Amino acid sequence: MKTETQIKKLLKVLSEGIFEKEHILAMALLSAIAGESIFLLGPPGTAKSLVARRLKLAFKDAQAFEYLMSRFSTPDEIFGPVSISLLKNEDRYERVVDGFLPTATIVFLDEIWKASPSIQNALLTAINERVFQNGKETLALPMKGLIAASNELPAEDEGLEALWDRFLVRMVSNCIQSETAFYKMIREQTEPTPCVEEECLITEEIYNQWNEEIKGIGIPDEICGIVTTIRKGFQEEAKKEGVNGMDYYVSDRRWKKCFHLMQTSAFLNGRKSIDRTDIPILLHCLWNKAETIQQVVEVVCRSLTADIETRMVQAENEINKALKQKAAEGQMNTQEPNKADQFSLANFFYYTIKNFPKGKCLFYKADYNHVKMDKPMDGIIYLDNDKKAWIVHAIYTGAPFSYKERNAGNTKRVKLLKCNGGIVIDGIPFAFERLLGTPFMEEELFGQTTFEIPNEADVVIDSINKEIRPEWDKLQTLFTKTKNLFLSDDDTKMVRKYLTKCDKRINEVLVKAQNAKQLL
Repeated sequence: MKTETQIKKLLKVLSEGIFEKEHILAMALLSAIAGESIFLLGPPGTAKSLVARRLKLAFKDAQAFEYLMSRFSTPDEIFGPVSISLLKNEDRYERVVDGFLPTATIVFLDEIWKASPSIQNALLTAINERVFQNGKETLALPMKGLIAASNELPAEDEGLEALWDRFLVRMVSNCIQSETAFYKMIREQTEPTPCVEEECLITEEIYNQWNEEIKGIGIPDEICGIVTTIRKGFQEEAKKEGVNGMDYYVSDRRWKKCFHLMQTSAFLNGRKSIDRTDIPILLHCLWNKAETIQQVVEVVCRSLTADIETRMVQAENEINKALKQKAAEGQMNTQEPNKADQFSLANFFYYTIKNFPKGKCLFYKADYNHVKMDKPMDGIIYLDNDKKAWIVHAIYTGAPFSYKERNAGNTKRVKLLKCNGGIVIDGIPFAFERLLGTPFMEEELFGQTTFEIPNEADVVIDSINKEIRPEWDKLQTLFTKTKNLFLSDDDTKMVRKYLTKCDKRINEVLVKAQNAKQLL
C-alpha cells in the first residue's frame, strides 16, 4: 500500500466519532511520525485526551501512558516507583518503569505546566534525546509522540521556557462550533473505538523505514525563500512599538525541526520534496503567545505571495517613474486637461470611466472642474442600484452631494486627482469615454506629433499577463485542487483569503498599467 493511501485511510478511521478535531488528530499523527511533541491549548472537555487515545491506535502493539499533573505530582507517578527490593538487596536505585512513561509509545500529560522541576528536567531529556536514565542504565524510549495539554500557556519567569520550546507543534482546541456537529455529538450514546485494519497500522519497521526516507525529501530554493520572508516578517513585527522581541523569537533548532516536519508532510503526501502546501503547517509551529497568533498567521500567509507582491510593487513603481519622467521632461501636458465637451455623457450628468474593474462606473460631470491636477482631494465611490453602476463624486465645500448621505457598506472614501483625459482614483488613472470623432490622441497629451508612446506600460502588462498571472493561477490551483492531508479547512481558507488579496492587487496594477498606456 502506498504511504499516502495508508495515511489517508488511517486518518479516516481514527477520526470516527471525533467532531471538529480531525485537524488536531492529523497534526498529532504528523508530529508522532516526525518524532516531535505537540501541545494542545484549550479548556477542559474539548477532546484533548481523546486525540491521544486515538493516536495510540495508529501504531501496532502500542502502549499508552496518560496522567493528570498537579503541583503535588512526583517523578514516581510519571516514571515509575523506585524498586525497594533492588535498593534494599543490591543497593541499586532503579525505577520499576513497566506501565509508566518510559515504556509507552504514546504519552499524554494533562496540565503539563503544573509539573515539578524534577519532572520537567526528566521530560526535557526524554523529549530531546528519547532516553531515560534509570539508575546506571540508559533506557531508549519507545515513545513516538508526546501530547501535552493545558488551558493556559506557561507562566513567564518560572523556568518553563525550555520545556515550552520542546513542543514544536502548538494547537488550539476549542469547543464544537457547528450546531449540527454539536447535536450529533450529543446524540451519540457511546464513544466508538475505531478498528484499524492490520495493513494500515504503523509497525516499528515501517516507522524506521519512513524516517530514513524522510531524510531524503528535497528542500527547494523557493521554500527557503519563503521561509526567509517569514523570518524577516518576524523581525519587522519584533521592532514594532510595545512589542517584546522574544514573542517572535524562533531558535535555529526550532527552524530545523520545522523543516523536518515539512519534509515529513511532503513524504506522507506522496511527494519527493516540500512544496508551498506544506508552508501553512508553520502556522501551528511559530507562535509563542496566544496574542501573537494572528500576526503569525498574517506573516506566514503573506509569505506565500510575497514574491508576486514584490514584483507588483516594482511594476507599479516603473509606471509611476515613467509618468513622472515624462512630466519632468515637459513632454506631458499638465496645464489643462482635454476639453470636457470631448467626453461623452451618460445619464445626462455623468462621464463614463473606462476599464473600471468592478464594472460600469460613472463620474459626476459637475464635480470635474473642482478636482485639481496637483493636489488630491476627497471623493466617494458607491454602488447605485437604480443606475446599476458605481458612482464617483468629489467632496468639496458647496458640493451638491454630501458624503454623510452615503454611509452604507458599499460606500468608500477615495482620493481624486484630475489627469489629462480622465480621473485618478486612489492613484490609479482612468480614462473617460469620448465623443465619436474625438479619438484619444497621444499628441494631445504630450503637445507634439512626433513623440513615440513609451513602452513601460506595455512591458508591465506583458509581464503580468505572461508571468505573474500564470504564477498566481498555479498557486491558486495548488491550494484548491491539491489536498495536503495535514491542512485543515480553516488553514486552507486563510491561505485563500491572502490569495484573493494578491489577486486584487494584480488586477489593480493591471488596470493602472492599461490606463497609463492610454493616458501617457
